[in-house]
Amino acid sequence: RGYFFCRYCGSFHFPDTTAEEGIRIVAETPEALACAVCSKPLSSAIIDEAHPIQYCRNCRGVLVARRGFAAVVQKRRSWATGTPAPPVPLHRQELDRQVRCPVCKGPMSTHPYYGPGNVVIDSCEPCELVWLDFGELAQIVDAPGKDRGTREMPRPIMGEPAGNNIT
Repeated sequence: RGYFFCRYCGSFHFPDTTAEEGIRIVAETPEALACAVCSKPLSSAIIDEAHPIQYCRNCRGVLVARRGFAAVVQKRRSWATGTPAPPVPLHRQELDRQVRCPVCKGPMSTHPYYGPGNVVIDSCEPCELVWLDFGELAQIVDAPGKDRGTREMPRPIMGEPAGNNIT
């Protein structure tokens, strides 16, 4: 998954210290929701400058509205230009975990994401929320599929070479 987890103390370590991909923290609040995985306070954030999320600075998990999740996946896959990552097997032991929704405190449904990427996600049907662990969104975006790189490319302006259009 790209991180280390200490079962003794419950801490996370992320060797890759680059900025959170497309996530911008906008507020820290004293009455913040608790993380579904590590129970630390969640931060209000925005992903891809368009979709509000709750973000855990400790385990880097993301709580996002189901519609926002679908929009982020669609946009990121359509803009993906790199070589797709090889398919990875589904981690079946992840289906046994139980997490609680940070909003309603009810149990979240843990199930395979039925799109690309072979990841197990957690969702709260009553709240219409999705919980993503660190690396799951990247795994979904990097998975092979015909929808990757399908964004409409800008057309060249008449008389200019095709490579000079910067948008």
